Amino acid sequence: MKVEKPEKIVGYVLLVIGLIFIIIPAWLAYSIFSSGTQIPQLVPTPTGSENDFSKAFATFSNVCLIFFIFAIIMWAGSIISSRGVTLIKEVKLKVAKASPGREVEVVKEEKTEKT
Repeated sequence: MKVEKPEKIVGYVLLVIGLIFIIIPAWLAYSIFSSGTQIPQLVPTPTGSENDFSKAFATFSNVCLIFFIFAIIMWAGSIISSRGVTLIKEVKLKVAKASPGREVEVVKEEKTEKT
C-alpha cells in the first residue's frame, strides 16, 4: 500500500469535515420545513394569549435566528472543505526558459466593465 503525503491525508480529512458541516445544517433545515420539527426556542415565546403579535414575532425571530446559524455553519463548512481541496490538489508549476538577451513580457488581461 502506497503511503500518501500527510498534506493529502489532512486535505481529505478537512474535505470530509467541511462536507459534514454543510450537509447536517441543510438536512436539519429541510426537516424543519418539511416535517414540522420543533424549532429551537432561542427567543422565549410569551405565555399570555392576549398579545398575538408578540407570539408571532418571537416565532419569526426563532426561525430567522436558527436559519442564520445554519447559514454560518454551512459557510464555515465551505471554507473548511475548500482548504481541504487546496491541500489535495498538487500544484504543478510550468517554468518557461527565457533566453538571456530577451526580455520576458507578462500580459495581464483585465475585464472591461459594461455600464
